[in-house]
Amino acid sequence: MHKITFLTRHYPPNSNINGESVCDMVEYLDKTYGIQSHVVTIDRNADGVANTRTPAGTVHRISTLYTGQNPLLRFITFLYDGFMLAKKALQWRDTLIVCTTSPPLLPMWASILWGKNIRWAVWSFDLFPEGFHVTHFIGAKNPLYRLAHWATYRGTPNLLIALGEQQAKFIQNAYKKNLPTVILPCGVFFYQDQSEVAPDWYDSRYTWLGYCGNVGDPHNPDLIKAAIDHLDTSKQRLVLALYGNKAAELKTYAEGKPGVVLVDRVPRNQLHFIDVHLVTLRQSWTHIAVPSKAVSAVFMGGSILFCGHRDSDNWHMLQDAGWFIEENNAIEAQIKAFLSGLTQEAVWSKRAAAPAIRERLKQHVLESYAAISTF
Repeated sequence: MHKITFLTRHYPPNSNINGESVCDMVEYLDKTYGIQSHVVTIDRNADGVANTRTPAGTVHRISTLYTGQNPLLRFITFLYDGFMLAKKALQWRDTLIVCTTSPPLLPMWASILWGKNIRWAVWSFDLFPEGFHVTHFIGAKNPLYRLAHWATYRGTPNLLIALGEQQAKFIQNAYKKNLPTVILPCGVFFYQDQSEVAPDWYDSRYTWLGYCGNVGDPHNPDLIKAAIDHLDTSKQRLVLALYGNKAAELKTYAEGKPGVVLVDRVPRNQLHFIDVHLVTLRQSWTHIAVPSKAVSAVFMGGSILFCGHRDSDNWHMLQDAGWFIEENNAIEAQIKAFLSGLTQEAVWSKRAAAPAIRERLKQHVLESYAAISTF
C-alpha cells in the first residue's frame, strides 16, 4: 500500500543529487519499513553526469514546457512544473505528501492548492523565492516577489525536512512557526564504496585539491581562480570537474595552467583521492543553499576548504575536517597563504576527522528516515 508521495523536479535516471536523495529515502522506507511511495517528477534531464541508477517507487513523469537556458522561459517553466506537480499530487491526498523545494516555487503551489486536510512535509533543498532575490532576478521589494514569499509561507506544512539545523531555523522563521523538524543532510550515500583503483590523473607524489560539481549562482568562482593561480606546483595539483553557468569561463581560465587537471567528472567512489575539496557558498546564499558537495567530500574521507559564512550548515557540520576562507576578506591573499603553508601533516590531521563526521551524518539520516516513517 502506498503511504507517501514525493514531489520533485529531478529523479533518476536524471543525475541531479536532489533526485538521488529522494530515491535514497524511497528505497530505505520500502526495504526497512515496508512503506511504498509514489514519486511525481518532471520528465527531463539535468546538467552534469549521466546516471544509470534505477528509480525506486512508483514513478509518475510529467512533461515540461522548456529545457533551455533563457531566463524568462525557465522561470515560466518553473511556475508550470510546480503547478502541475502540486495538482497531480491531489490524486494521493490520503498519503503524506513530501513537497521538495525543486522546482522553484513548488511549496508556493502546495500552499495555494492544498487545504488543511492534506498532511504534507516540505523538504528543503535550495530555497525559493529567496533564490531569485539573491541572484538579482527580482528585487525583494518587488510586489511579485513579496506576493510569492507570502504565498509560499502562508500554508503550514505538518513537517519540515531541512538540510541542517541552521537552515531549519531560517525556514521556521520564515513560516513564523516552530514546525516539527528533522535534519537530513544532502550528500550522504550509504551505498557508495571507495574505489581502490586510482583515476588516471592521480599521482601520489602530490597533495591533491579539487572542485567537483556545479559552479552556479550560489558559488564564487574567485576561490577556484585563486587556487589555480597560487598552486605550489612542486607539491600540489588541482583537479577540476565543472558544470553550471560559470563553468565555461573557469575552464577557459584553467586551460594550460601548470598543475591543473581538467576532467569531465570525478566519480563519487574516487572522491577520496582528493585531499582538499574546494567548497564555496556566497554569503548571500547562506541557508538558502547548503552545498551537498561538501558533505559528500567529507563523507568519502576528504577534507574541505570552505569559502563562505561561518553560520552555514556546511561549516557547522564539517568544520573539524576543514579550513575556512572568509569570502569578503581578500580571497586571493587567504588562498595564497593557505596553499603556501599547507603540509601533508595538516591534511592528514583534517582527514582523520572525517570518519567520526561520517558516522554522525549517517546517524542523522537514519534518525530522520525513522521519524518520517512514523509521522
